[in-house]
Amino acid sequence: MRQGEEHNSCREDKISSLLNEILILIIDKLDARTATATTILSKQWQDLYTHSHTGFDLTVDDILPPRYHRLKQVVVEAKARYEAEKNALKLDGSYASRDWLYSFKDWRWKVCLLTPILQRYERWAMRRYVKRVNAFLLAPDNVQQRSIQKLRLQACGRSDFTDQWITEAIGRWGVEELELVIDNSSWRYDFRLLDGCKNVRLKRLVLSNCYHRFAPNPLTFQSLTSLTLCKESLRMLHVLDILENCAQLVDLRLKDSGCRQPAFNIVIPKSQLKSLQLDNYNTVSVHLASVPYLETFACRGQPTIIRYGDVPRLRHVSLNFLQTGDNGKDDSSRSNRTYQLSKFFRGAPPSLEYLVLQLRGRQVSSFS
Repeated sequence: MRQGEEHNSCREDKISSLLNEILILIIDKLDARTATATTILSKQWQDLYTHSHTGFDLTVDDILPPRYHRLKQVVVEAKARYEAEKNALKLDGSYASRDWLYSFKDWRWKVCLLTPILQRYERWAMRRYVKRVNAFLLAPDNVQQRSIQKLRLQACGRSDFTDQWITEAIGRWGVEELELVIDNSSWRYDFRLLDGCKNVRLKRLVLSNCYHRFAPNPLTFQSLTSLTLCKESLRMLHVLDILENCAQLVDLRLKDSGCRQPAFNIVIPKSQLKSLQLDNYNTVSVHLASVPYLETFACRGQPTIIRYGDVPRLRHVSLNFLQTGDNGKDDSSRSNRTYQLSKFFRGAPPSLEYLVLQLRGRQVSSFS
């Protein structure tokens, strides 16, 4: 082959000759930004994107520069060193260690120095992020209706447009799976704003640092089949209020509560809930009082007293109790508290087909 022919061969667009079904698979593997860029290639690619891409991940992390993440990691590592020194000294009952004082001062110095810098980056990124999400979700009415099956929004801090984002995503674009993550802050949303929308198809909802206003029977909750609540979304009264309204809920996950929660008493005799997962859900005890359709229960984190009531279909239980601190991470303090295994099987445990026990640390003693 001659050099000129070889050069022309390299420039030839061979990928567009593939079947549309294959091209759609390729586009679906791309991130949202790259997939959107394919629309400028040709009319064919524009149509492919419109008909194929149904999942979008719009995160502020894509805008924040690498230096932001490096500086944030410095603060995290300094705090980890301080916590490790503090936990190690709990054995001696003394906080006078020179190493501990040094690690504390080092952490505080880095926090005071770097926090204003991190906040400036976050404000800069959020201004650009808001423009990007507004252009995507708050498009004029004459814009062609797109199909959005999955949508993930991740912001660092609040925005005055958050209510509009949620309402437009669920009520206008018909999102079926929505994940909303708000870092460094929290947000409260009134789900009754969606009651008048006719295009609501929401089945799966993930909320992190976003909780709902107390509302009687919001219609959106009645169609949910999967719900995950994280961090500030885990306020007990809000969790119980949601459970009472989620008539079709099958899967519930509660993750990473920031503070100690009161006893979790679950009384939902009319619920269809089949799977309940508690991951670092910091609570005194869990009472499965009345969950008639529950089949799978998993609990991970700090040792928690568990009482079983009316759970006739429960067959799979997984208990993963680690020696943890209040943040849910491994605790090196080696607390002298112990928990009898019988505390994890209070009440009337059903006949199980599958039981997993993972107990680490010195906090667990034998049956009694």
